[in-house]
This record gives sequence, structure tokens and C-alpha cells, in this order.
Amino acid sequence: MKDREESAVPAGRNRCAKCGACTAVCPVYRATGHEIYSARGKQHLAEVYKERRPGPVFEDIYSTCLLCGACASVCPRKIDITGDVMAARQGFSPFYGGHGYQKYLARKVLNHPSLLGAARQIGRRAAALLAARLPADSGLRLRLAMFAEDGDDERPAALSAPSSGAEKELAKVVYYPGCAARYLYPEIIDDIEQLLAGYGLGLHRPDGLACCGLAMQAAGHPDEARRAARTTIDLLSQTNGPILVSCGSCYAQLARYGEVFATDESWREKARSVSERAVEISRFVEELLHQSVAPDQHQPLLRVFYHDPCHLRHGHSMPITSEPRAILRSLPQVELLELPDGPQCCGQGGLFHLGAPELSAAIRDDLARKIIELAPDVITTTCSGCLMQLKTAMAAAGREIPVVHLARLVRSRTGSSADGSLEQRPPFRK
Repeated sequence: MKDREESAVPAGRNRCAKCGACTAVCPVYRATGHEIYSARGKQHLAEVYKERRPGPVFEDIYSTCLLCGACASVCPRKIDITGDVMAARQGFSPFYGGHGYQKYLARKVLNHPSLLGAARQIGRRAAALLAARLPADSGLRLRLAMFAEDGDDERPAALSAPSSGAEKELAKVVYYPGCAARYLYPEIIDDIEQLLAGYGLGLHRPDGLACCGLAMQAAGHPDEARRAARTTIDLLSQTNGPILVSCGSCYAQLARYGEVFATDESWREKARSVSERAVEISRFVEELLHQSVAPDQHQPLLRVFYHDPCHLRHGHSMPITSEPRAILRSLPQVELLELPDGPQCCGQGGLFHLGAPELSAAIRDDLARKIIELAPDVITTTCSGCLMQLKTAMAAAGREIPVVHLARLVRSRTGSSADGSLEQRPPFRK
């Protein structure tokens, strides 16, 4: 970590025009009304501080940022405010911002992601025992909601590769599941395996894959992020073909590896190659659905709300927003629901929900209210963090609307399920 005495507060390469375009799209500003939390406010603060050492108040302001990228996507001067925030955090104290110790512990867990498997086992068993008995406004009840699952709970923490003779003959696709799918929500891997098997494809998951490094990078610890990334890059570099990524946030980080290692000659080419091979799951599945498929046309109508992960909406020259919608519109008896004012952030923001829980909940509950008004039968997305937040949102609202990964929805509607469609499992409505 940089010495705080030597750290400078970076400002955007192009001086902020103070136009205010960023304030209109900033979830934190919209929730608080405090402009100091907007990109314009941070740019002004950076200009005032210049070479001065950040203090606790400064650290708190810079920690209160989702890094959703909405501000950068509308900035007329193309200021990389998310990059500036992450660079500023490199010089902060170890436990900066609100609930700094919790964020610190979360980063350490991600350095050893297998610990998440133990958290899942404890969380799901606690949810089964306690959730119905806890008060509606209980904080523990809401925390346990993130472990809720629609389907069987007795899956191993990390699924083994298919073992039957028929499955061994499947053409293998290299797969990066991310920490959440591998340890917290292994049913995502199961759904993807069965979905792809319907198209003659299997998954190859190299042993030893590490965290993508996004949380460490965002927290201002690029050395930790690169250390995790090197493990993943080294393993993926020993494979060929596209790399399927089922989490939108992980995909965004893998796609950024070429930039992260741009100045590292020994890793630059490997990192760039992995970035170029990474394919987000909705793009991959959309291509699959162009092939011949015989979906069950007699399934009941399903009203589906798709939530756009911020990492797929912002920060890309080609945002991934049309592909999941094209998939859903192609599925039989699916009605796609949209927010009247367009997509918005769920408030999870990686470690943001730990550092600013009240603010995260305010952003979450505003989105939940708008989703509930649409009366969906199911909510779907492709980001693991968004899945956690939306599960919690429905629990906080007292609604039993299931939140599932897009792969499960596609699997059920294309007849790719080996053990029954989604509609045969409560609480999906018929």
C-alpha cells in the first residue's frame, strides 16, 4: 500500500466542466441529494486537495461510491472518474470509510474464496431454520435472504465435471464461474452444464481458478488484484477457445485484464489474450439459440423482469444490454418487463453494500418498489452480486418473487432441463 504521506489525490485527465451530467445518473446522489458524492463533487474535491494527504472525511466521501460507471458513461469530457476513485483509494488507510473493517475482512476472504463455501453451508442451513421465525425487519433475516435458493439445496460446493459416458463425449467449453457461482451459488454451474449439454457442449473448469480481482481493484489494492488475476490468467492461458463467463462483474474484470497488465511485460500478452477470449454468457447463449431448438410451447405465461448489471451497461464500447433481452424475447410464453425510466443500479456495488449498508438499502429498496409494481413472476440477471442484492430486496419487501440466474430461466424454457422445468418448482406461479 502507498504511504499516505506520499499519496496524491488524482483528478481527471480532462478538467471537469462542472456540467452536472453525472449527477443526474449517480445512484448515490439520487439517494442522498448530496452533491459531494457525485462525480462532479469528487472532481472538485480532488482539485482542492491536489497534493494534500487524504483525511478521514475525504476517505469517507471517496468510499461512498458504487463504481457503477454511470458518471463516466455520460461525461462529455470522458473523465475516467471510476479510475480516479480507485487510484485515490490506493493511498487510503487500511480500514477507510464506513464499516472499513468489514470491507477489509471481505477482501481477505476473497483472497481465499473457498471460505465462501463454508459461508454458504452455514447460511443456507441458518436460513432454513431461522428465516421464517425472524421479524420482517430483522437484519439477520435480510442477510440470510442472499442464501435463498429456488431448487435443491443439497448440491456440493463445487460441482465435479460430468461423469457419464454420453457427457464425456461433449465438446468442452472453457468456463470461468467466478467465486459466487463456484462456492455460494453452485446451482448456477449446474444449470449452465445442463443447458449447454442440450447443445452438445460441456464445461471445462480448470482447477485452482482464483477470484477475478475486481473487489481488490475497486478497493484500491491493485497488487492484491493482480496477484489473484495472475493465477487465473496462468490457468486460462493453458486452454484454447472462448472463455465462458457467467457473472457480469467477473466478465468486466477479465475483459479489463489487458489494461490491468498493460505495463507488465511478462504478463501483458497473456492478459490481453484472456481478455480477448472472454465471452459473457448472454452473448454466448444468444448464439446458441440461433441453432435449432424445440421449446415447449405449452408452458404457462411467465412475466420476467431482467435486471441490467452496471458492469455490463457502463464502461464498455459495446454494452451488453440487448443480448439478454433478445434471449428472453425468443423464449416461448415469456413476457419481458421493463422499468418505465430505464434500468438502474441495485446498490450492491461489490463491497459498497458492506461499507454503506443504509445507503445501499435505500438504493436497493427504490429499485425493488419499481420492480414489484411491474408484478413479475420471476426476476433474472447475470451478475452474482446483483443476484444477492435482489434476493435481499425481495425479502426486505416481504415478497416471494424468485431471483434466478438467466441460465436457469433459459434452461427451463428451452427444454434443456434434465429434472423438470422452472414452473414445476415453487414459488414460480403457473
